[in-house]
Amino acid sequence: MPGGPVAAQLDEQPLIVEHDTREDENQPILPGDGTVTPVAKSKRTPLPWKPLIVLTALNAVCPLAFELVYPFVNSMIVEIGVTDDPERVGFYSGLIESVFSAMSLVMIIPFGYVSDHVGRLGGLSVSIVSFGLSKSLAGMIMSRCIGGALGASWAAIKVMVGEMTDRSNQDTAFPMMNVSYRLGQIIGLPLGGLLAHPERRWKAFQTPFWNEYPFLLPCFTLPSKVKARRKAKRSPYSSGSSTPPVPKSTTPLLVDEPELETNKPIKKPTWRTVMTPSIFSLVVNNACMCFASEMLFSVYPLFAFTPITSGGLGMNEGQIGTQMSVRAVVHILMMLVYSKVNRALGTVRLYQVTMAFWSLVVLGFPFLHWVASLTGIKSVLFNTAQFIFFLAWSVCGFAWVCMGTMVNDASPSAEALSLINGISQISIVLPQAISPALANSLFAASVDKHLLGGNLVWVLLFVFTCLGFLHSLTLQEHEDDWRTKQDEHDD
Repeated sequence: MPGGPVAAQLDEQPLIVEHDTREDENQPILPGDGTVTPVAKSKRTPLPWKPLIVLTALNAVCPLAFELVYPFVNSMIVEIGVTDDPERVGFYSGLIESVFSAMSLVMIIPFGYVSDHVGRLGGLSVSIVSFGLSKSLAGMIMSRCIGGALGASWAAIKVMVGEMTDRSNQDTAFPMMNVSYRLGQIIGLPLGGLLAHPERRWKAFQTPFWNEYPFLLPCFTLPSKVKARRKAKRSPYSSGSSTPPVPKSTTPLLVDEPELETNKPIKKPTWRTVMTPSIFSLVVNNACMCFASEMLFSVYPLFAFTPITSGGLGMNEGQIGTQMSVRAVVHILMMLVYSKVNRALGTVRLYQVTMAFWSLVVLGFPFLHWVASLTGIKSVLFNTAQFIFFLAWSVCGFAWVCMGTMVNDASPSAEALSLINGISQISIVLPQAISPALANSLFAASVDKHLLGGNLVWVLLFVFTCLGFLHSLTLQEHEDDWRTKQDEHDD
């Protein structure tokens, strides 16, 4: 620090008062009356649209790779001879759907490096095309393993969105991620259902090749239609960086020597330091929410495929794909009101409300079957009931956006953000690896053994979602914002 006349001149400058007031924003503006004047709300920070749009495009690829096969996987299992009993299809479809996420969990680190160099689209393309060419259960499983191993590194997207936003604009950015995911579903799910068995719909495909591989055409859509940029413009705090950018050199001139800490190494956070009781509770409820979401999403195609006489809806693959796309459209429309609802209720309160809706969605499954058994699936009553069912289900979709926001808000620092998001991602991928096999096996066992009249799966899911809702009531809003602290440090 310069000394002599320069130091004396700095001591006389009132500029340092501005620095002191920023240290404690809760000090009264008028100390004479002893009252604290509320700090005015900051304006919304503009979003970095270019990198954000690139991230939304990349995020839309995930459902194309993961869920494209959902509409026709049950029919495929029957037609290639894995089983000839529709009531036992769930045991096999659950296994096939689970291995994608299971491999994502196991191989997320080693194959993440490989996919960063060769790209994710190549591995996903090989996976989905080989799935359409499969003629055995082993072939179907192996192709899903390839896709799960090489296309698993999606957690970085959430980290990057968290880094390029703050509390004033994250209620716009995170819904965009959710909308892009649903757009991927809108594209992928109907393609999977409508393009299966093209030889039955179009004369040009009535050839021996398409008769031999009736499920291959929808599997060509991923490598031929999806074009995503590999690199997005990184935010100021890159997820690959262990330290934030060096602060500007203007502020230290007004600070005494002992306060200069820019050259001190920043201690890297560890699992033990970040796993506080509040964050642990958040991760546990995130896993509960993901279990409920993935189990219901996985069981719906099987539920819709199962004959009405066996407890399902009796739909074909085209109808299943269309219905799941309608659900995605309703979900996107609901996202249009997310920001207003979030500002009115708060993120944690809104999350707790959405957790209560999961139990209502579970009850909707047996109710839809009851309506279908009375009027059929083409009646006005059934379609009205199904629309209300999808509406309630899309309210539950708010939980994903809220959780993404709460995880980022819970981070104590920029350095801990990637680690906390990684822990959160494990609490998502693990349920995704288990849920399809568990849900479909429970449904198949309930139907095959007539457990509780075929309703055992719904009873168990109802109890589980109620417990998840009760646990969500323990979550609390995080008042401290690490991004504000970082901005003050940079200033």
